[in-house]
Amino acid sequence: MRFSRVTIETDSLLLKNILQGNWEIPRNIRNIVEDTLTLMQYFTVNIEHTYRKGNTLADYLANYAFEVIGRQQFNTYSELPLQGRKILNLDKHSVPNLRIKNKAIR
Repeated sequence: MRFSRVTIETDSLLLKNILQGNWEIPRNIRNIVEDTLTLMQYFTVNIEHTYRKGNTLADYLANYAFEVIGRQQFNTYSELPLQGRKILNLDKHSVPNLRIKNKAIR
């Protein structure tokens, strides 16, 4: 596709700092990080930290992957689970995602 500029968005501040060279690479993810750093040499890369609340669909799909046995792949909107389609529709219509914490009333 001949991309020259790439933006990496992550909800992991740890990963952002590792990819920017600010922090040491943990041994358990060294291989994938080194592969990513190699690929980054071919592009102008901007790395952004996105809070999880701003990345609801990705967070949902990551949790979904842990719950489902076997590899999952969604190629079309209709293949997404109902909750994923709801999240995508809300995002498409710029409805903000609010994370509400229940606090005990004293």
